[in-house]
Amino acid sequence: MAMALSFVLLPHARELAGQETGTSIRVYHTAEEARHEIFPLATGFDKQTRVLPAQVKADLERGLGRLFAEDSLEVFLGYDNANKLLGYAVVSNEIGKYQPITFMVGVTPDFRIQGAAILIYRESRGAEVHRSRFLRQYQNKTSRDPIRINRDIVNITGATLSVRALNFGVKKLLIVTEYLYGHRSATTSDQAGS
Repeated sequence: MAMALSFVLLPHARELAGQETGTSIRVYHTAEEARHEIFPLATGFDKQTRVLPAQVKADLERGLGRLFAEDSLEVFLGYDNANKLLGYAVVSNEIGKYQPITFMVGVTPDFRIQGAAILIYRESRGAEVHRSRFLRQYQNKTSRDPIRINRDIVNITGATLSVRALNFGVKKLLIVTEYLYGHRSATTSDQAGS
């Protein structure tokens, strides 16, 4: 059963100057902060790099209806103090209007979204997507949910492209995580633990 999350907004988002584009880059969370917010009961995380074989990637792209650039993913498996798996935390990027949005999705062992967090937002408009009020909409979604504006996600006026990017990214990470960890293969050649 997924637990309710309350995301804590850092007192002031750390801002970096975007010298090439003249935009402001807002850093809301580090990956470590986001992992601990999404899985607050986790006492440790193991990192795995999972490679997506070309055929698997092609099948996933066909199913999603859109290409994605990742050939591999870094997945953090969160465990509690009894060494029970709490879930998977994955970081990815999706292009908003012009710039990538870096975000994390936490997925439970039964492949439901535990939570999501914006790590870095680089667009000049639409940063409201980092707010917990918006991100809570993803909780408990499965790969069978549409995760689309006007279906099961309420849009944010002025942030439509960012919302669409996140919707796709969240669904993508959910499907890929379910594929990688829901279908255990007989070989471990596609996995490297660290």
